[in-house]
Amino acid sequence: MSVPLVVAALALAFVAVAWLWRGRRTLRERAARVAHEVRQPLTAAQLALHGAARRGEVGPTLVAALELELRRAALALEDPATARPADVDLHGLLDCQVRTWQDVAAAHGASLRLEPGPGTVVVHADALRLAQATSNVVANAIEHGGGTIVIRTRHLTDDRVRVEVADGGPGLPASVAELTRRPRAGRGTRGRGLAIAGTVLAHCGGRVTPLPAGVAIELPSRGSAS
Repeated sequence: MSVPLVVAALALAFVAVAWLWRGRRTLRERAARVAHEVRQPLTAAQLALHGAARRGEVGPTLVAALELELRRAALALEDPATARPADVDLHGLLDCQVRTWQDVAAAHGASLRLEPGPGTVVVHADALRLAQATSNVVANAIEHGGGTIVIRTRHLTDDRVRVEVADGGPGLPASVAELTRRPRAGRGTRGRGLAIAGTVLAHCGGRVTPLPAGVAIELPSRGSAS
């Protein structure tokens, strides 16, 4: 075989190996994300149910909160591009989520509370996808920040709102962009939740931004009513 043909064969082999390796990395990351998204809501639902049972507080409101987490688990195998946006009461959604995640926080030696801003804030998004994004940010605060975790809502502009999840930690160890790049090969424990949240939010015009101690979600808003 001539030298040019050998070089060409080697080049084609290199390209084939590169594509194969890229495909394996994509599959590993997809499997890791599915495991991540299924484990979190199921753990939240289980701890919330056990906590409520000990306090004798199992009722319709908590059942709705648990159902939200379980429905969120089913999203792990769906494409975020299939979101079905509608008008969502942001404070109502956050209040529902806090009811389950308070027990997760307690299991990690932390506390969680919601301090909503004034009025009713309406955002246009897929409610389950939004719950997926906010839950990942809250889980990140519980696992890596700890302490007292406070969820607040603030209006940035007339058509933009921010959900702030502040925790007792020192803040993110790197930029959001760097942290969300790390787990793409299916490795690493930091950044996967933020990467999932960022992907989900991108489909409704939102994004993840850092706080001095915590993370915020910015969303398009339909305004507020007193």
